[in-house]
Amino acid sequence: MAKTKTTLKPGDNLPSRGRAFKSILFDVLREESEIELNPDSTREDAEKAFIRHAAKRAFDSGDSASATILNEFMKRSFPPLKPTSEAVRFEFPVDGTATEKCLSVIGAIAAGEIPADVGQTIIGIIKDTVVIEEGTDLKDRIAKLESLINE
Repeated sequence: MAKTKTTLKPGDNLPSRGRAFKSILFDVLREESEIELNPDSTREDAEKAFIRHAAKRAFDSGDSASATILNEFMKRSFPPLKPTSEAVRFEFPVDGTATEKCLSVIGAIAAGEIPADVGQTIIGIIKDTVVIEEGTDLKDRIAKLESLINE
């Protein structure tokens, strides 16, 4: 049987996106689990019961999944710190061309003033700036051409 295509018009009510996965998950836990839940349990009751159940398993040395469960608890309780780079100082031609700026970064890497990964990040920033400048310049040039054409 062929499917028909539905076209929505402005003002039409959009179909519901449905319930969030987490809501459905806790409903299933409430309905199917044996972790002290009943049909009148609240979502918070379900969350607490699930965490209590997982915590018991995490500290059960006889459970083959205990290390994995404990690891997941730790990752969610104490997320790992994101690495940050220390400030670096080197000769940088602020008013130089993009090429001059990149060459100064390469020189700083070669001299050991900055790590290669930090240098690569700086060069990426310079490249992104050039792309933005080119886009802005093209936009301005097109606007000037359009104004000349429309005169």
